[in-house]
Amino acid sequence: MVAKFSVGPSSYGDLRRVRQFVASARMALQVLSVIVDFNNWQKARGATGKLSVNEGMRSRTRQTYLWINRFILGVVVAMPFTSRHDEVLRGNAVDFGITMPDGSNRALTTAEFAKLHQLVEARGGTWTGGNFGEPWHHEMATRTELLAPYPDAAALYHGITPKPIKKPTAPAVITSPGGMLMLFKAKYYYLVGEFTVQKFTDKADAVPYSQATKRATKVTSARMNLIIRQTADRRKAAFGAIDADLQKLIDDRNL
Repeated sequence: MVAKFSVGPSSYGDLRRVRQFVASARMALQVLSVIVDFNNWQKARGATGKLSVNEGMRSRTRQTYLWINRFILGVVVAMPFTSRHDEVLRGNAVDFGITMPDGSNRALTTAEFAKLHQLVEARGGTWTGGNFGEPWHHEMATRTELLAPYPDAAALYHGITPKPIKKPTAPAVITSPGGMLMLFKAKYYYLVGEFTVQKFTDKADAVPYSQATKRATKVTSARMNLIIRQTADRRKAAFGAIDADLQKLIDDRNL
């Protein structure tokens, strides 16, 4: 089975609404990135029509048909099994066109072709159609990429802006001396300083030692473990060792 990777539907001739493909996932990202950049450029300058792929990979049956009927159809086409469109040997050729709002297809203007050639080269392709009079014909994965393709090019092509991944917010750590924390469920009270953590079973015992606040803040066991580890790291960095109270907490909680 031939591997195929979508670069969107065509709007050209007998291929209208037929999905087009290239031979690798990387090439698909390259092509879709070119389309995204070109269409953003079109929109910014107020031009009408979006870049699309007229034809990508081509079956050998279609290639043979085009070759046999090339004079009747008036097309320039390579011999069967030699085309860069060939789905078996290469599949890296892409013919570009413009899809209009009504679904019709047109050729690119001179200015649009110039922009297209620039974008294709940046994404690792080459305008090889210049060798045989086809400004629309390009071949992907033929040079070093100056710009890596968008990893989410398919989503951008469909007009979907991926939601940014929210990084988990690190829990705040009380570093002022004497801050009081109460652990959920266990009902233990901890006085958290910059370099030490002390544990009490009764709030009344903890309050006299608190220099910052007498109000306890509830925390989960996981957060308390993190606070203890962070405090131990700060103490080790500052003094080269941790105190006995902190070491006992670490041992008791298997940290």
